[in-house]
Amino acid sequence: MSRIPLSEAARAACLDQVMRALWRSSLFGIPASSLLAVIFGSSVPLSRRVAFVVLVSVADIVTMVCTGRYLGRRRRGEVVNRYTVGLLCTMLVASAWGSPAVFALPGVQNVELRAVYMLFVCGISATYVVGTAARRLYFYSSQIPLLLPVAIVFLTSADRVTQLLGVAVPIYFVVMASQHHEVHAVVVSELQLREHNDEANARLRVANTQLTRQALHDELTGLANRAAFVETLQAAVAVARRQGTIVGVLYFDIDRLKVVNDSLGHGAGDMLLVQIAQRVHRLLRSTDVLARLGGDEFTMLLDKLHSNGEAVVIAERVAHSFVEPFEICGRPINVSASIGVATNRDTTDDAELLLSYADAAQYRAKQSGRNRTEVFDVKLRKEIESRLDDEHALRDAIAQGRIVAWYQPEVDLRTGLFVGAEALARWDHPERGILEAGKFVPLAEETGLVLELDDAIVRSAVTTRAELSGIGLLDSFRIWCNVSATRLTRGMPAEQLARLFERTGCDPNLIGLEITETGVLGDVVAAAREIAAVRELGVKVALDDFGTGHSSLTLLRSLTIDRVKIDRTFISEFTRDSRDTAIVRRVIALAHDLGLDVVAEGVETPEQARLLVELGCTRAQGHLWAKAVPIDELRVRLDAQQRDAVVAVHDPESGIAR
Repeated sequence: MSRIPLSEAARAACLDQVMRALWRSSLFGIPASSLLAVIFGSSVPLSRRVAFVVLVSVADIVTMVCTGRYLGRRRRGEVVNRYTVGLLCTMLVASAWGSPAVFALPGVQNVELRAVYMLFVCGISATYVVGTAARRLYFYSSQIPLLLPVAIVFLTSADRVTQLLGVAVPIYFVVMASQHHEVHAVVVSELQLREHNDEANARLRVANTQLTRQALHDELTGLANRAAFVETLQAAVAVARRQGTIVGVLYFDIDRLKVVNDSLGHGAGDMLLVQIAQRVHRLLRSTDVLARLGGDEFTMLLDKLHSNGEAVVIAERVAHSFVEPFEICGRPINVSASIGVATNRDTTDDAELLLSYADAAQYRAKQSGRNRTEVFDVKLRKEIESRLDDEHALRDAIAQGRIVAWYQPEVDLRTGLFVGAEALARWDHPERGILEAGKFVPLAEETGLVLELDDAIVRSAVTTRAELSGIGLLDSFRIWCNVSATRLTRGMPAEQLARLFERTGCDPNLIGLEITETGVLGDVVAAAREIAAVRELGVKVALDDFGTGHSSLTLLRSLTIDRVKIDRTFISEFTRDSRDTAIVRRVIALAHDLGLDVVAEGVETPEQARLLVELGCTRAQGHLWAKAVPIDELRVRLDAQQRDAVVAVHDPESGIAR
């Protein structure tokens, strides 16, 4: 059997087992030797019997002392990998038990005594087979001193029966050796398995510790994370509820961190967050907890406050800590914090709600100009409740089809005829009447409902245009739909439009999409990809609010579009402001040079319309002709326009432009 390699720890464990077995077996040595001496009786001289018992007793006592000292050292945590004294004690005890074969029994004529002695020797041998199973060296050091004298003396005896007993000794030794090797393999395997289990358990404990830390701590700053913070806040609120104390939450994020990330890289931004965490952490009281929720958002738990005002004082300290610049990559960086404060006094005893209230106060601080502290109050609570009600109502409105499209006509400035229309979202509110897009589109964008909103308006526009084709409307009449940046960059509009055209039978050339500059700037590459896919279907694409973004000309180079739409802010004053006039003139000229159509929005006076024609713009929208109207009213106007066109064809003197 091949030797199984053992680690130092496993070797020490093997030695521990052997020492414990030696200590236990030595307890039975003295009574066992005394019993054998009694069995020998008068057939063996008294002096030899006494010498045998004394020899075994001395060997056992020495063994007990030595093994006891070893086990004591191990209990004290000492590392004892080798213990030669234990090996010598084993040989001493074995020699003591083998000695009667040499000095006590050779002259004895009673063969039965030798047989009895052999039984004792075999019993002692079998004990060592088990007791020394963990260490082979101890087995051989016990068996050879014990069995070798017996085998030699018995084989050289003149008595044939004694000789047969002597022959049995080596046979017995071989059998015991084989048994010992089997037991040894089992014991060592068990020890190794135990060692591997201990190692696995140790690794598991380390992994659990790391996972627990990762689950409860922010990896970048080492602060508590959201889960740990909420758990601690829940416990603090529960105690405050019982004791009537005040618990506060500070919720703050870093103003202008995006500028740092964009200019110096995200590594510099991470370094800044670490320094912020370290600086703010120095402001904590012993009962406070600072956490990073993610990104640039931090929270502080303020426990056992004396008043709401104390929370505001601490918030001001946090704000003041940002006055001194942070040093990042060898350069000073100035940032500030927008802080929201909420306490359980006069608000809520729910931890999650308390955190959300502080977040709402922080949002108001950021909306109010940043670098300021806002406290959650009754007014803000009503705003939140109203916003939640509006969100719920908007979800219901989208699901129940109360979000409808109204259409603002697009006019040919040369003829005054309606040549297209823009589909604008309207909310048919059961209590507040028809709401314009500005009343609910920002809410849809904040709550993630903008995709559903876009889908509702586009479906309505495509269906409407397909129906208008059935009443003989010219193919040049195109309906334009506003598409959000989210729909353009992540919503795969080309695929959805293709399915919608197939389902409604609408010609893609009758539909146009309007996208805003600011919406496209977030991901120009994705926007360009989707615009190309949409145009392959035959859908036209317009760049809305042109001139309001800071990269208008860059977008014209990056995107393949069909027309630009001049923003109403330039149209409203361009008849009185020469600078606006110059801008509009340049935009129109640029669009024509690029082969793009151009349309102006927000036209409200005949003078504005006249000047646009002079500058080369032939299409416009505005209240001068019509506001956004329901589809039924648009049909009436289109029918009237078609009737007037028929009259003009049959009566050229009517004065109606064709």
